[in-house]
Amino acid sequence: MSLFITATDTGVGKTLVTGGIAYALRQRGLDIGCWKPMQSGELAHDPAGDAMRLKTLGDLPDSPDLLCGWSFAEPLAPRLAAERAGVELYRRDLLAKYEEVRNFHDHLLIEGAGGLAVPLTADTRVVDLARELNHPVLLIVRAGLGTVNHTVLTVRFAEQNGLRVVGAILSGGGRPDAEMSEPFNADYIEEYAGIPILGHVPWLGDTPSDDLIRETVERTVDIDRLARFLFGGD
Repeated sequence: MSLFITATDTGVGKTLVTGGIAYALRQRGLDIGCWKPMQSGELAHDPAGDAMRLKTLGDLPDSPDLLCGWSFAEPLAPRLAAERAGVELYRRDLLAKYEEVRNFHDHLLIEGAGGLAVPLTADTRVVDLARELNHPVLLIVRAGLGTVNHTVLTVRFAEQNGLRVVGAILSGGGRPDAEMSEPFNADYIEEYAGIPILGHVPWLGDTPSDDLIRETVERTVDIDRLARFLFGGD
């Protein structure tokens, strides 16, 4: 079993949390890999890009080219970035790449791009790929004002498309200018979205070290429960 990790928006901290989870699970002896089907804004070998961040944070042995199916330099939705680069991709291409990657590890953390409605190719949104792969979905969501609405809508959209959302992790809370709603949002998400909150990863500054991210994720996320999801339990 694997986990499909998506978010309510772009820039929520999904890659940092995913990399931290990968490291924590590997420390528990699980054979975990990461896969980013498409990346835009940086190329796969760019140290600031998602693939390299996953590799370094998760302490993964895989090359960036294995971690990321396709990467494009322009910071656009993956479909638009690919089209502007002259690359024609379809769902069958993403699924074929997944069949290659899945054999390298017992379990994968599959990280989408932005939210579930983001277009990946002409015939595939993130939600369509998640439905094809048929793994449980973990949401990374903002901590502040608006996150209840965004999370509930994302959960309902996922459920309408046949996905099982196993929980959410709040990301980026506790900034110096934190909003008054933050202490209440977790309870409201559980009440209105009907999913458990599995962690609260706080804001760690603009350039946190890998060690700080790993330690924080280990301390603030229910890693053992996520491990049970990978084995089909819970």
